[in-house]
Amino acid sequence: MHVLITRPERDCADLKSRIAALGCAVSVAPLLEIAFKDIPPDALKGATGLIATSRNGLRSLAVSPALNDARSLPIFVVGPATASLARDLGFQQIREGAGTAADLLPLIASATEAERRHLIHLAGDHLAFDIGDALNDKGVRLTPLPAYASVAAETLPESVVQLLTAGALDAVVLMSPRSARVWASLILALPVKVDLTKVVHVCLSPAVARGLQSGRPPTLGAIRIETAIRPALEEIVALVYRLAGGG
Repeated sequence: MHVLITRPERDCADLKSRIAALGCAVSVAPLLEIAFKDIPPDALKGATGLIATSRNGLRSLAVSPALNDARSLPIFVVGPATASLARDLGFQQIREGAGTAADLLPLIASATEAERRHLIHLAGDHLAFDIGDALNDKGVRLTPLPAYASVAAETLPESVVQLLTAGALDAVVLMSPRSARVWASLILALPVKVDLTKVVHVCLSPAVARGLQSGRPPTLGAIRIETAIRPALEEIVALVYRLAGGG
């Protein structure tokens, strides 16, 4: 079984090694690359807590002089990987969600008023879920802080195109709604039509799966989509294991 991982290079090493350990051939073709923004020293002035819906927000903060002040704040993080990075950076008050930005809402709602009086979101330029709008309904003041931007790939690598045209690609792993949209647009832009009927699109969440068909017509048509039972890396690995015949 040949699996394509579409995550940025810095994020795919663990997933690549775990899928390769299942006996699969693995290729990597990042559909998004991350460009970090400068966070000024006083960016967190007046904040009573932070929100990180991606490790990239924390990576940007890690090289900012604002990190020292940030460590003393409670931080609401999207899932285990982001929580692990927050611990590595010295945060002590970590509130861990179940894997999506929407899962953070009950955590924030149950926080003390002092903690959620003014939250700052370490945000990217494309949000799969607008947590600001959702929190406005709950009376929580949130300020987005631009921390990083994601730059979409303009073409698929020739090696991936060759796999597709030869019918040698069995699965593609998609981890965000935007990467799903980029994959669909790049496939539709190919000068040759490729057969995707035997390619399983392994999606982290239902929102990612919807991203495959969210563009304007034409779409990818009838494709096979498998979605992880919860948005976690180990569930992606388990899903690939089952697809590879592991039961």
